[in-house]
Amino acid sequence: MLGLKLHPSLGLLFVVVASASGGAWLYHRYRDSDWERREAEYQRQLSGHLTAREKEIEALNTRLGTAHSQLVTQSDLDKKYRELLTSRDAEFEKFRKEHALALKSLSTAIFDLQERVQGGKESAHVVSPAPAQPGDGAAPAVQPVIAYEYVDKEGRFHLTDPNIWSEGDEVLLLKQLFRVQGTVLRQEDGSLMSERIQLQEVSQEAEGKYRELAVAQLVDANFTYANPPEDAPPPNRGISYMATLGTSFRSEGMLRFGASARVLRLGSAGLAGGLTSDFNSLEGSGGDAFLTYTPSLRGRELGLVLGGGVHLPLGGSTRVRPNLTLNFVIY
Repeated sequence: MLGLKLHPSLGLLFVVVASASGGAWLYHRYRDSDWERREAEYQRQLSGHLTAREKEIEALNTRLGTAHSQLVTQSDLDKKYRELLTSRDAEFEKFRKEHALALKSLSTAIFDLQERVQGGKESAHVVSPAPAQPGDGAAPAVQPVIAYEYVDKEGRFHLTDPNIWSEGDEVLLLKQLFRVQGTVLRQEDGSLMSERIQLQEVSQEAEGKYRELAVAQLVDANFTYANPPEDAPPPNRGISYMATLGTSFRSEGMLRFGASARVLRLGSAGLAGGLTSDFNSLEGSGGDAFLTYTPSLRGRELGLVLGGGVHLPLGGSTRVRPNLTLNFVIY
């Protein structure tokens, strides 16, 4: 039988490669298990089964300024958003779609702002009556017309009354500046989120500098959001890299070791290719092409892939051999 002995140091190389593959496999198994744990936690919180401390996160707290929060699915959030749209939102919706912006949360808030304004400037003066026209027999006014004006010291409120004796002609102009501060918090070990909202009236002191005048009290607020676990394993698609243990019938070497990649997957079946070697001869080294089957237990994949196909040796008289493989998914 034609054969070629390979260098003994390849054995050490195999140990290194196998150790690295095993470490990578364990890491990705841990990563997937961690995602499954977060997914289970997300489903529990999404269904409303919350602990006492989690209920505090979602509760309205006007003293702290936190809104009533609700975790929903992305589809429910999108539906609620569409129900709130009006003709005023048309231009914003155009902007959102042009830039492919995804909706993450919705919030509303109602505040109560009560202020006591002191100081300011006021003035009152008698309005001279229009000069009488020739032939105008109108009787003179019983009382003089008095006009009144008031401006607070911050310039926010401007009240004018052209005749204090006449009701309904007063005009109050408001020019107020408000600062809205929003803080969104996320649970470190779950999917729950909370939003804190603060509303303050301010007065501009200089460019970019504002002085606080009054703080509004939060009356009611709602914060609706979607926050599924991130970095989910891609479902039934993408390339999977595997450490491969293979064997062929009527071969001198019983086992071959190497690496492969599953390039196509349809459900639990797939197609993969790779390279394996028995580190002993060219006949025991070569390429592999095989169909794959991914077993699962209770709906969870085991990280192992069974394969069956052909092995294509680099040397020897037999150019194609049947091939069975056991593959460990690395990522």
